[in-house]
Amino acid sequence: MIYGKYQTIKLDVEESDVLINADGVLDCPIDTVLRKNEYTFNDLNSWMAKEIQFIVEHDGSESIINTIHLNVNL
Repeated sequence: MIYGKYQTIKLDVEESDVLINADGVLDCPIDTVLRKNEYTFNDLNSWMAKEIQFIVEHDGSESIINTIHLNVNL
C-alpha cells in the first residue's frame, strides 16, 4: 500500500517478488511491483508518496509487516 499526499494506492505483490535481504529485513523491489501493476516511478512521484506499507491479507484481515517512510531527508 502506498500512501500519497492525496490518495492511497494498493498494489498487488506476488510472493516471488518478496525476499529477505542480507540484513534479515523484508524487501521487495518497488520498480518490479510498479511495473507489474502497470505504473512507473513517474506515477510514484505524482502520488507524492510519503509511506509504503507491506501488508499481508489473510481471511479478510490485514496485518502490517513493514513500513517504509519516504519523506526522509538524506
